[in-house]
Amino acid sequence: MEYNRMKLWIKLTATLTLALAVFGLSGARTAQADSHTAFITRLSKPVLQASKKYHLYGSVMMAQAALESDWGTSTLSTEANNYFGVKGTYSGQSVTMSTSEADGSGQFFNTMAQFKSYPSLQASINDYAQTLRDGTTWNPFLYENTWRENATSYTEAVDTIAQHYATDTNYASKIETIIAEYDLTSRFDDTTSNSDDATTTKITPGVSYATDKGTATIKSGSIKLYQQVPGPSVDATSSNTSALAGKKVTIQQRGIIKSSQTIWYQIKSGSTTGWVQLTDLLNLQESH
Repeated sequence: MEYNRMKLWIKLTATLTLALAVFGLSGARTAQADSHTAFITRLSKPVLQASKKYHLYGSVMMAQAALESDWGTSTLSTEANNYFGVKGTYSGQSVTMSTSEADGSGQFFNTMAQFKSYPSLQASINDYAQTLRDGTTWNPFLYENTWRENATSYTEAVDTIAQHYATDTNYASKIETIIAEYDLTSRFDDTTSNSDDATTTKITPGVSYATDKGTATIKSGSIKLYQQVPGPSVDATSSNTSALAGKKVTIQQRGIIKSSQTIWYQIKSGSTTGWVQLTDLLNLQESH
């Protein structure tokens, strides 16, 4: 009898231990899912804004931010608002931290590197989006296959980033796993499709863009109205018009050609929208 009681006690204890372990594991998974969902919710608005403005896949940007910042818990993201592991300086600000890189054989090693330090999450997202549109000084088209007008799906954009941005040989699969697990395509890509209003702002490589609000008056005479900011690598379509002469227009965006520091403004008057040089404007009042 005593022996049977002992066996029953051992069995009950083992069952209870297993149940507690399963409950604890389930609770940990739930907590992780909640924290990941909170991260996605927090970044949703700025990612949607940047992906539409720069015509990129928001799903890829969100997944990359999650991976690079370890869902917003990395020291680089919490102390420097750097969610994409972007190296260099931002407005002269940077931090030096240890980072894990992969060599040619896929083996990881630690090294010190200088990373950009941003004043805000929004600045980090916008700067990274601008990086994808501008490329590098030696190749402004390095990331052109991440642009929605070139990449027919987010997987093409992921492959380009994995090839040129990261050293981790499993980078693409990690990004795509996050996208699939949290259904980021329906949340971030379907709302900014290839044919939506994002295409009305054609991006020129080598141009630094910024949202800008304000008003101005078009100078007298005929001006050239461009569909996009003309650059050394872009033959922008333009039209000569005097219909806007003397008219008050609204300012929508500012673009600065980095090589020449020439300033352009996207203006709107009724149904007419286009880009003009700063020299074509009078009484410019910006509210940013």
